Amino acid sequence: FKTYIMKKLIYIPLLIVSILITSCSSDDSVDDSCLPITCLNGGVQTVDCGCACLEGYSGSNCSNKMTPTSVRITKIQVKKFPDTNNGDWWDTFPSNSNADIYIALSDLSGNYIYQSGYYQDASGLNVTYDFVPDPPIFISDVLGDYFIELYDLDDVTDDFVSLLLFTPYDSSIQGFPAIITRTNSNNTFECDITLEYTW
Repeated sequence: FKTYIMKKLIYIPLLIVSILITSCSSDDSVDDSCLPITCLNGGVQTVDCGCACLEGYSGSNCSNKMTPTSVRITKIQVKKFPDTNNGDWWDTFPSNSNADIYIALSDLSGNYIYQSGYYQDASGLNVTYDFVPDPPIFISDVLGDYFIELYDLDDVTDDFVSLLLFTPYDSSIQGFPAIITRTNSNNTFECDITLEYTW
């Protein structure tokens, strides 16, 4: 009889626990999904309510603009330069002719990073001239200042035509433009610089 009572005493608590477990059900009225956030700078919302950021941006909502670790210059397009050498033809021997232009890229210390190695017979009047470096020009100091220099190829001494100053990356500009336009201080020399960024 004692054994029977003991078995009943053990059975009853087990029965109660079993009833409690089986009677519990999930509460479908509770929404445990995450709260969506607004993704900035072209970021796309993910299924877990985060943001997948475009290259160059970070943070939970893609609000942080990153500084590139390097840039590559893939093209420099000369859009404008002085058509004459103070009123004279750029080339006068053996006959008067337009400039044979080529470009060079240097840092502020005068160290050349790139020289085009070829020239183009060019008029400075509303014509563009593309210089495509192969391989592209690699720049690691994206916040540094550089000169684009323009020369006229001559038989003896090349004529200096003009130069302009540019910085590869400007954090005040929105986004990461693939092409930046730079003009010299007296508005006589203008280039489009095509860039690729690395972070």
